[in-house]
Amino acid sequence: NRNVSEQFKDAQMFEALVLASDMIRLPAEWDKHLRRTSASMVLGVTYDFPTIGSEQDPRVKKVNDFIARLTRAALPGAHLVEFLPWLMYVPSR
Repeated sequence: NRNVSEQFKDAQMFEALVLASDMIRLPAEWDKHLRRTSASMVLGVTYDFPTIGSEQDPRVKKVNDFIARLTRAALPGAHLVEFLPWLMYVPSR
């Protein structure tokens, strides 16, 4: 909703400033900075957590591990049933 998203402008601006500062300080670790920023933003907006300062934070690791598992599960060919469609009819015991 556009009206609700207006509430998050300040949080997004603060996260953008922290991201820019981190990118200037350590540009070679840009992927870690982006992961920290996205996890911090989602946790801050959803659960009202304070800004996460490090990519070593356990919450950031949990979020990134979940995203990695989800991505692997969504890849084509990740499940045996895609190659053997008759497995859909085997009872799950």
